[in-house]
Amino acid sequence: MIEIAYNQTDFEELLKHFARLFKVKVVDNAIHLPPEIGQGFLRVITMTNGLQVMISNYTFKQDILFKRTKIPKELYSFRFDEMIQPETGASSPKSAVLLSNTKYDWLFLNSANMQLKGVAVIFGKEWLYNFLGQDGSAEDIKKYMLLKMSPFTYDPLDGEYRRLINELIQGTTDKRFELFIVYNRIMLLLERFFTRISIKINDAHFNVKISAEDITRLKVVETELLKDFSAEPPGINKLSRIAMMSPTKLKASFKEIYGLPVYQYFQKQRMNKAKAMLLSKKYTVKEVGLELGYANMSNFAKAFSKLFDQLPSEVAK
Repeated sequence: MIEIAYNQTDFEELLKHFARLFKVKVVDNAIHLPPEIGQGFLRVITMTNGLQVMISNYTFKQDILFKRTKIPKELYSFRFDEMIQPETGASSPKSAVLLSNTKYDWLFLNSANMQLKGVAVIFGKEWLYNFLGQDGSAEDIKKYMLLKMSPFTYDPLDGEYRRLINELIQGTTDKRFELFIVYNRIMLLLERFFTRISIKINDAHFNVKISAEDITRLKVVETELLKDFSAEPPGINKLSRIAMMSPTKLKASFKEIYGLPVYQYFQKQRMNKAKAMLLSKKYTVKEVGLELGYANMSNFAKAFSKLFDQLPSEVAK
């Protein structure tokens, strides 16, 4: 298996990175896989509105693990991927639309001899919000994304998605209209995705009274709250300043979004981290307790069993 790690968010730079790894040249913003690696191509198109698009159609001879590491800058990445099974030539059930966020790690295993037809688009939050517009349904989509799509969400790849992907891969013989056609198909892909999200929102009777801006601030509060489990959590006054809310509003808004008061949420996530560490079998109970800020192991055991009805030592076994 070949492992490819990267953190680039500029598709042209990413294409150059792939070219160096595969020892090929970038020609017309595209690379073609060498025969010893596989067959097919990856191509980048930069639109006049700042969008970057990567169009792929390739098959690797061995397993390839793509590892995108998180970066501080928050961008959104859409992937529309159809995977063709080598045995049958049919579309794999794993074919899907993925919306991810660059603040999180992302892994993708491309199995040997599995053909992938894909379209990837990357853009900033401002572009996305401009695309969604300002009406009420757009505001609901923004809130839904902030609450439900972190770090990523999937949508099944249906026939209409596949048709648009194939049209982008096939391109056009008239280069004068290529950018126009690419832009049109990308907008149709994005419109289809968000239309389906709107249907899910309506079906779920999604109703959050807190504004998208306040939800964004609460996400920052959550990050600060869970930054270091080995130390005492930040006080409400500090978190209120981060959120630019009064302490009363912060506590009420946080509970509405996360379903628990601030410190109960902290403790739940702290114990979830403890359980994950114990299940990994890499740490002793004492090591986990110390890592999570407990000098007294009986206090750690009491807090753990309160949430899971099990002692840490039972999970460790």
